Amino acid sequence: MAQFDAVAWFQLLTLGGLAGAMGQAIRVIVGMKKLNDQASNTNTSLAAMIVPTQLVISLLIGFIAGALASSQLISDLAHISSQQIFALSAAGYAGADFIEGFMTRITPSLPAPQPTPTPAPTPVAAAPLADLPASADGAVG
Repeated sequence: MAQFDAVAWFQLLTLGGLAGAMGQAIRVIVGMKKLNDQASNTNTSLAAMIVPTQLVISLLIGFIAGALASSQLISDLAHISSQQIFALSAAGYAGADFIEGFMTRITPSLPAPQPTPTPAPTPVAAAPLADLPASADGAVG
């Protein structure tokens, strides 16, 4: 394992994390295509089927997987190859897939959010003035 100072470690982990999140973003794009197909089959909008918190958590998992991989893969910050960046992206893609697959096995699955239709407002009929009770105090209104 390479010896770095704190600033170099921060740079290394940030680079690895961003590359891992990029790999996870590729996975998200594939998932969005599948979700779009599912939305068109069920006559639902794509926006109604997207769960923003799940998207953010997924990208964070990719970031963490890439950061962890960078600490083992890169030993010289001055010379980082494109193959190493690609490997960090692959770690974010595969690591997030592994972690999310593992988590779905040990945690109960939540039902997919279903869009809730907005009920139409019910019209309120105004009572005729003749049916209103008379005011005994002599006040108007």
